[in-house]
Amino acid sequence: MSTMKAEKRLLRTGYQFLLQINFPAHLVISALLRLILICYAQIHDAKSTVPYTDIDYKVVTDGARLVVDGESPFGRHTYRYSPIMAYLHIPNITLHPAFGKVIYSICDLLIGSLIYALARLQQGDFKRIEIKARASACFWLYNPLTAVISTRGSGDSLTSFFVISSIYLLIKSEDQKSKCFAVFCAGLAHGLVIHLRLYPMFFSLAYYLCLSGGSIGKPRELLRRILLPNKLQICLVLGTLLGLASFTWTFYKLYGWQYLHEAYFYHFVRKDVRHNFSLHFLMQYLNNADAAEESTLLIKLLIGAPQLLLVVYLSLNFAQFRQTLPFCVFSLAFVVVTYNSVVTSQYFVWYLAILPLCLTNFKSMSLGRCTFLIVLWFLGQALWLLPAYLLEFKTWHTFNWIGLQSAIFFMINSYILAQLISNYEYRNFKVTNKKC
Repeated sequence: MSTMKAEKRLLRTGYQFLLQINFPAHLVISALLRLILICYAQIHDAKSTVPYTDIDYKVVTDGARLVVDGESPFGRHTYRYSPIMAYLHIPNITLHPAFGKVIYSICDLLIGSLIYALARLQQGDFKRIEIKARASACFWLYNPLTAVISTRGSGDSLTSFFVISSIYLLIKSEDQKSKCFAVFCAGLAHGLVIHLRLYPMFFSLAYYLCLSGGSIGKPRELLRRILLPNKLQICLVLGTLLGLASFTWTFYKLYGWQYLHEAYFYHFVRKDVRHNFSLHFLMQYLNNADAAEESTLLIKLLIGAPQLLLVVYLSLNFAQFRQTLPFCVFSLAFVVVTYNSVVTSQYFVWYLAILPLCLTNFKSMSLGRCTFLIVLWFLGQALWLLPAYLLEFKTWHTFNWIGLQSAIFFMINSYILAQLISNYEYRNFKVTNKKC
């Protein structure tokens, strides 16, 4: 018992010391930690048969090499991203192979800055709000999972930056004289991030409803606010369409139908039978083994329908005010990942980047309860990783075992989300909520 008390005292002391450091210093420390990881990746990849660098990073780098040679990035097999990603990684070819990882690490720091800025918008005592803002930013900046994913070369921190930028602009727009311009810029960021990755399109209804002007009580009122948009909603839609269409049309003119198929349509029809965290992995694996093409549509409906219903339900319940928008987007991202047909560890960044914006809304949850949920989440991954390791490196036939662990991890995630929703508490930002 005395040992446990000493450990708690040590943790509390460390936590208080961390919060005494000013925010710019946290950014510098976080940058140095990521730089160390990038340097370690170079050494690890040179000496180990199991690479530290993500395979997707190598694919994008190959796409950049083709662009430098004047060819299409889609000439690289399995390149299924926006051409922007290839252009962004051209310095990997001309300067240094780790340049893209530096970009993603910078995005990590920018995300931390946005989290800090958004947390400071909350009402209350300035000193207390400042401490909470630093704690929220540190939750992201010192998260080992997100730091490793970025330094492995996964581009999810880039898309998360634009998602949080959209949230920031929508919330901050209420304090701006040119509200329409701020909302239009939020739409541009939203359109761009949909171009980069498709999953943020599930946030569109939430963004749209948060500009509706207040609580929606009846279905008829909801229908009216959707079909008869106000000025801000029109600005959001126009910005989104412009951001999405301009990039899509430009790259269609450059690369034609192949671009549309690889960057967009492929993701709607893909059938990934490699082991992953998804609840639907085993079903897709068995369906592929039986070559049961006639059941593909039914499987897509089984996978997509619950996801879509939950997206609509959560948007209607948590997106009616801009103050609750961060939690709404977090819960939507959590559902999109948990119910997706393919789930990898990189996808966790989609909601982990937004979670720090909601931390101050869970005051009713004790430290012990929070620790239990975190341990439970990591335990679910650890239980899955054992059969995955045996399959990948020992060639054991553990597909059924992986399917079982994927189902357990799905139930764990569903339980965690239910706990967060039930313990969510409303907190005001320093913005008004006038009708438009």
